[in-house]
Amino acid sequence: MCGIVYKSNFYSSTSIIDFIKACEALNHRGPNEFGYLFNDHHSFGHKRLSIIDIENGKQPMSILNHHLIYNGELYNTDDLKLMLNNKNVPLENHSDTLLLLKLLINYGQDALNHLNGIFSFVYTNKDEVMAVRDMFGVKPLYYTIMDNDLFIASEIKSILKYKKEAIVNSEGLCELLGMGPSHSQGKTVYKDIYELKPGHMLLFNKDKGLEIKEYYKLEAYPFDLSYKETVKKVKEVLDKAIKRQLQSDVGVSTFLSGGLDSSIISTIVAKNIGAIDTYSIDYEDNKESFKANAFEITEDRDYAKKVSEAIGSTHHNIVINNETVAEYLKKAVDMKDSPGMTDIDSSMIYLSEHIARDHKVALSGEAADEIFAGYPWYYKKDNSNMFPWIRNIEYRENLLNNKYKEKLKLKEYIQKEYDMAISEAPILDENNKIDTRHKQLSYLNIKYFMANLLDRKDRMTMASSLEVRVPFCDKDLVELLYNVPYKYKYRYKTEKKLLRDAYKDDVIKDVISRKKSPYPKSNSKKYNKIVISLLKEALDNKDSILYSLFDSDRLKELINSNDELEVPWYGQLMRRTSLLAYLYQIDYWYKKYNIRIED
Repeated sequence: MCGIVYKSNFYSSTSIIDFIKACEALNHRGPNEFGYLFNDHHSFGHKRLSIIDIENGKQPMSILNHHLIYNGELYNTDDLKLMLNNKNVPLENHSDTLLLLKLLINYGQDALNHLNGIFSFVYTNKDEVMAVRDMFGVKPLYYTIMDNDLFIASEIKSILKYKKEAIVNSEGLCELLGMGPSHSQGKTVYKDIYELKPGHMLLFNKDKGLEIKEYYKLEAYPFDLSYKETVKKVKEVLDKAIKRQLQSDVGVSTFLSGGLDSSIISTIVAKNIGAIDTYSIDYEDNKESFKANAFEITEDRDYAKKVSEAIGSTHHNIVINNETVAEYLKKAVDMKDSPGMTDIDSSMIYLSEHIARDHKVALSGEAADEIFAGYPWYYKKDNSNMFPWIRNIEYRENLLNNKYKEKLKLKEYIQKEYDMAISEAPILDENNKIDTRHKQLSYLNIKYFMANLLDRKDRMTMASSLEVRVPFCDKDLVELLYNVPYKYKYRYKTEKKLLRDAYKDDVIKDVISRKKSPYPKSNSKKYNKIVISLLKEALDNKDSILYSLFDSDRLKELINSNDELEVPWYGQLMRRTSLLAYLYQIDYWYKKYNIRIED
């Protein structure tokens, strides 16, 4: 947890260093939390998960009037060091915190154009504050203004402690019940608490006030490489991304599901550093209860074992039991500060706990499907003109009671957000309908679906002080793939054919030909019964927020029905059990966070 406060009457004669020292003394909550003290002064403190140059990466870091709190990792440090060398600026150690601070001192905002990595940070120079978030939102950052104070934090709970109340208005309910478990860019479910959008910076001083600027955006450009040349280019860029994300003073591990993306990363990592530990997650009862469907054709465990044997890794197949999946539904809310993706959040926390016993860093295959067009909605015709992962909108609306069904108008809210997002997509030739639609879908996936999965990944893994790096989110790779023609990605009616061809000589054939399978969820009937029991228990309390928001008869019908939802209500796999678990999380969140609904 991090926070930094700027008060409008700051910069009295009191030295900021005194307050930094005081804040450092508050760092007792945990290995990834920032502690803060503020009383009419601008102050901050940070106890960071150190990966590189552990001894010299302490924070906050200060040079004269320049101060930096930084969370994340920079991957192109060699290039950045060269920039400082060109200005004859010395580096006393190899901490990337010091590197970033000196870049900001010597290059100002222009330094942001040269960063490649995952980060969020706050930099102050005299009476000016600059907060920055990485290009694709791997690391979170939030802010609020209250009584002329600007408060910036990497977790919403830090801001809530400062505000001393958690208010959710109609827009927040639309985010929770319409966009949820994802959210709109720049918004949260809480009134007056905002997300700093990926690729944006926040600037603030007492004279000019607050300004939000976009420092990075995707661009469309003419693409003239042949398919063969593109295959070679993809491998070159991705190999480079994986290799430079191996830098760590504490070693690395990898997520290995046996799918294409994680298998590529694990294979290249093993080739570069030798024997590694690889990890996958499985659910109790899944082997017996698994049934193939349109999204899940095969299970992971056998493929993960094959890849592990091929690359010589020590593989750990972590099995989570049904009781723990259900128990961790509450922990997942605590980590995200709102209801989330239910069982797949629970299992991610559990998996991360096991990895973190021996490792601080892991590489994961997130973002490959978004940039290589791996999802079914890329190649299946859909004329709905709506976010393809927000499904069954009518069903969502019909669960609400008449008051909120009329008040929120979820479909209109979601449609407005979708239309705005589509209009932002960089397009090269509007007359090329296929390319235009592909770029719009790519933009939607990168800015919304991918951002949501990255947020989930960071929240659930950092709960165990595990830093997860995502090579497919490399800036150079994303920019390249945004402009690669769709016909290269979906070739011979095979999703991600381009990526498969790029690594057909590296990864075992069984994986190269394996149909895409998403992150696994629980298929257990026992887990379903536990969730129903928890939800019924919540509904035994007649003051439950569920009675205030939803039609009680429809809730009972959903609970008592044995019929599965024909269409997922979110994503590819979130059907009836996930919806029930989400409702349970809403009840828990409302009580735990002492939510006040503002009508």
